[in-house]
Amino acid sequence: MALLVPPKPVSKMPILVSNISPCYFRILTSTVYDILNVAEIHNASLNTNILTDAAFFQTRTLADNHEYNLAYNASSPVRAISGATLAAQIVGALNETITSSGQSKLNVQFGSYGTFFSFFGLAQLPAANSNFFGIPDYASFMTFELVTNNSAVPFPTPTDISVRFLFHNGTVSNSSSPVEYSLFGQQDPILPWATFVDEMNKFSIGNQNSWCTACGNTTGICATTSLSTSSRGTGMSNAVAGVIGAVVALGVILGAEVLLLLLGGLTFTKKSKQRATGEGTQAVIGKDAEHSSIESGL
Repeated sequence: MALLVPPKPVSKMPILVSNISPCYFRILTSTVYDILNVAEIHNASLNTNILTDAAFFQTRTLADNHEYNLAYNASSPVRAISGATLAAQIVGALNETITSSGQSKLNVQFGSYGTFFSFFGLAQLPAANSNFFGIPDYASFMTFELVTNNSAVPFPTPTDISVRFLFHNGTVSNSSSPVEYSLFGQQDPILPWATFVDEMNKFSIGNQNSWCTACGNTTGICATTSLSTSSRGTGMSNAVAGVIGAVVALGVILGAEVLLLLLGGLTFTKKSKQRATGEGTQAVIGKDAEHSSIESGL
C-alpha cells in the first residue's frame, strides 16, 4: 500500500514578497509557507532579495513545528484522528491482500501532509529519524510491503508474512530511492504480520462508533451511537426499555383509578333488568356511601 502527497496546483496570483516585512518571517506558519514554497518552485520572478535562503528556511522550520504539533500531540490523541483512521485503512488493505491470497495486490491513497504527520507521530517514526518532524515535500510517499521468505503455494500463511515500511521524501529519482524505517520504536524494520496488526490496533480507528467516541461527539451521525452506547450501559436495548416504560405507565394509571374508586367511594353497578324499551345493559357509576368496593352486579 502506498500513500502519496499530491503536488499543489500552481497559483495564478503573483507572489508580492516585497510587500511583506522581513520581521514577519518569524511568525509565518504553514499557510504562508505553502504559498512561498509554490512560488519558489514555479515563479521565476520571485524577489529573492527579500526571500533569501535563510528566510525561506526559517519559514519552513516554523511551519514544520506548527504543523507537526497541530497534527500530533501525545497528550491529545484526538489531534491525530486522520492518522488513526489511515492506520485502520492500511491494516484493512493489507489484510485484503492476505485473505484474497494475493488477488488484491495494490492499494493507493492520496492525502495531505497533515495525515502524514498524524501517522508519523502515532507510529513513533521521529524516534527512527528526526526528519519525520518536517513537512513532507510534494510527491512524497510511504509504502507498506508484505514480505515473506516462504514460497508456499498458493499463498503463505499469515504467520509466514511480515510487513516492511518505506518512505521517500519528494519525487523518486535515479539518485534517490525509498528508505525503510522501523515502526513503533522497534529495532527491526521488518515486523511479523501479527505484531504489526497489534501495534496498529493500539491507535487505529476503523468504524463510526470508535470515531464518535474518540471525538467526544454525540450529535449528527453520532447521536445514534450515543443512544446505543447508553442502552448497552444499562444492559437493555431501546426496544425492551420502551416496552417496560409503557407497562409501568399503564400500571400507574390503573393504580390511580383504583385509589380513586376506593377513597372516593365510587362503585360500578349493573342494572339487573333491561328497560322495557329494549335498551341494552349498561354500566353506571354512582356514589354509594355503604360500599367501598366494585360490585359484581349479579
